[in-house]
Amino acid sequence: MFKKLAFFLFACAAGSSYAVSSSQAFAQTECRQQCLFDRYDCVNQEPRPSNCFAEYSRCIAHCSAIGQ
Repeated sequence: MFKKLAFFLFACAAGSSYAVSSSQAFAQTECRQQCLFDRYDCVNQEPRPSNCFAEYSRCIAHCSAIGQ
């Protein structure tokens, strides 16, 4: 009985940690996509601002910090 209960608790903990890491990866992916969209919009402006790629690098660095 105790072995079954211990295994059940272990499975719940393992499943919840997997779900948390999966949601963090999804959040990073969405953040990086938004960075790409923002860079595309910046590059297509007339006249093109000179800081498009610096802002893109800052945005990617921000996305990398998600979940750490």
